Amino acid sequence: MENQVSPSMINKMRIIFFALIMGCLMFAGASLTVRGNQPVEDNQIFLIVGIVAAVAGAFGVYFFTQKKADSAAAWNVNHILGYALAEGTTMINLVFFFIGGKMVHIYVAAAILAAMISRYPRARLNQQDGQDLRSPGSFES
Repeated sequence: MENQVSPSMINKMRIIFFALIMGCLMFAGASLTVRGNQPVEDNQIFLIVGIVAAVAGAFGVYFFTQKKADSAAAWNVNHILGYALAEGTTMINLVFFFIGGKMVHIYVAAAILAAMISRYPRARLNQQDGQDLRSPGSFES
């Protein structure tokens, strides 16, 4: 059955999920170690871009991972898109921390990772799982 997400596909998605999270955690650890006691640069544009990116990443991970998928392949693509968006915005904030040294970027990155972790990949229980995120006018009669 094409619409069923197989256990092997869910396991592969979990490997991708953990790899994205571990990459962020390793870069955060390296940044904290290398940054050390260097002076903090107060660059307001980093803060604005980092927070805007964080909102987009948190929205994206929830939007794509809750989106109803018609097939197993669509489910896979939706989850990868959501996780990649969250991981990318986490890395943006970690790079801003690495460049400027403001701890607020670490906190923002941790919040995005928490949002990503809350969307751990799990199997659909039935065909009706997921939300239909289309606008009300797009329903076919």
